[in-house]
Amino acid sequence: MPYKPISVGELREQLEGLNDNDKLHFPGQLSFYRLKRVADDEYFIEMNEPQAYLSDDFKKKNPQLKVAFISIENVEGDEEGIVGGPINVELF
Repeated sequence: MPYKPISVGELREQLEGLNDNDKLHFPGQLSFYRLKRVADDEYFIEMNEPQAYLSDDFKKKNPQLKVAFISIENVEGDEEGIVGGPINVELF
């Protein structure tokens, strides 16, 4: 299925009836970081775990893998991205 953004109205519809103290969980142990404005009417929901770069060669060899996130514990970074530190990425 191709990527399709969800509208704020669609998200509100999904959240309708939930209490303010209800908890939302993100699969894959992802944790919410922030809502980032990228255009007048577009936002990214960002996670604390950055998306890993997948080369075209890697994607061809692993077509079932659509996205990978990496933990940034013990990794140096800033708003522009990762700037140093050991990164161990393993697939099982």
